[in-house]
Amino acid sequence: MIGSNPIFSTGKPNALKSSNLTAFQFDNSDTSLPLNIPGTKNLPRQARRKNQNSSKENTEIGGYTERQSHEKFPREASFGFMEIPELPYTVPRVVKGSAVYKVPIGSTMEKEVAKQSWYVEFFFHNAAEERMERIRVTRKLNRIKDPRQKLRNFNNLCEAYRIALEGGWSPLDDHANARLKKELIGIDLNEALVLFESYHKAKGTRPKSISTYKSTLNSFVKYHGGNKKVNTISDFEITDFLNFKEREEKWAGVTYNNCRIGLNNLFKYLKVNKYISENPVTDCETRKKMPTQSHQVFTERDFKIIMDWLDQNDKYCQLFVRMIYYTCIRPKELRFLQLKYIDLEENTITIPGAVSKNKKSIPVNIDISLRTELKKLKIEKFDKEYFLLGSAATFISPSMSSENYAYNRFKKCLEATGMLDKNYTLYSFKHLSNVRKFRAGWTLAEICSANRHGSLSETETYLKELLKFVISDKAIPAI
Repeated sequence: MIGSNPIFSTGKPNALKSSNLTAFQFDNSDTSLPLNIPGTKNLPRQARRKNQNSSKENTEIGGYTERQSHEKFPREASFGFMEIPELPYTVPRVVKGSAVYKVPIGSTMEKEVAKQSWYVEFFFHNAAEERMERIRVTRKLNRIKDPRQKLRNFNNLCEAYRIALEGGWSPLDDHANARLKKELIGIDLNEALVLFESYHKAKGTRPKSISTYKSTLNSFVKYHGGNKKVNTISDFEITDFLNFKEREEKWAGVTYNNCRIGLNNLFKYLKVNKYISENPVTDCETRKKMPTQSHQVFTERDFKIIMDWLDQNDKYCQLFVRMIYYTCIRPKELRFLQLKYIDLEENTITIPGAVSKNKKSIPVNIDISLRTELKKLKIEKFDKEYFLLGSAATFISPSMSSENYAYNRFKKCLEATGMLDKNYTLYSFKHLSNVRKFRAGWTLAEICSANRHGSLSETETYLKELLKFVISDKAIPAI
């Protein structure tokens, strides 16, 4: 893993080029003198001791095992004319600690050198402080007693840091390392789905929307394999998948486009979070949508037949659809409607943002006809936490009704009246209400407010599908 304190593999032994003691000489140490240097033997005792103490002192200051020395003792390196280095680091090297001048009987030079505190050392440019800082790391390798194993592991560690530095890793910038990890290592599709789902749950996306996303994306993962890295996916993989589904499963235009939207949302999230540099879905083509046949607006004749049947056979469902018609509150929002959100004094019903589709708490006016129905229920006598439409037997209930409870009751009405094949749903009451509003002269802004739309453009898009049901009987001005 690339990070400020990376875990590099040191388990793969590299073959030593030579088995002699040259690998254990101190040619790479800044704190030790090489063995058998001419003149060393005749050095005055005091001078020789001074060198040894200096070596020991340096080792004690720099021999930290797990933390880099810049955390406690950042030092500036003396590079002479290289005030601003071409590279922001020096090449890592293995430093083998203090010099060994005496080998005890029964030991060897290799063993004595291996007893010293070794470390990998390099200097890195601190841009914020405009100086080179010394970095020393050991990764607990000084616990290794076998000389050759210790040397192999330190050489591996040194090489790992060299590769990491060349790849852009920084010992001083965790954020840069996180970005680098995302770019170089990446995540696979399985990991991406987990992150994407967690993001939407934290965001408060509706469970139904999350379920739709998962269904689409799981199909994509199954097609390409969950271990495929997201940064290797191009527009070819996206188009190949969509074309396959369109060809083999006879996808309609709306299904094709909805799947494309789900994939686009996933890769947009990955791009924003720096897992990929480009969204591969952006340039993929769309399909022409055929008008949906669901949620058809009632004809005036069918509407009367349905309301008469409900009045005689299902008072609960009748009140439920009346609420939709008069308030344009969505069926799911009605399930969650508690009495505390109904204010008969102010004549408003407020759908809380946690339940509302657009996550906004916007009050809805109570029409005079609906107010008469609500007053019959004597709302003021019940606990404010109760649900308005929780039970078919009592209407008001301490618990909400189950999902599709109202729709299943309405479906029985459609079966009884022979209209099951006309694509009427609970939303048909909402659509009929808006068609009648438009024909009655309501402005676009008033319809937008009644439906709690986020913008007039949203209302315009919504009304496009409904205008085919607006039939004018006004006389045409004569020529």
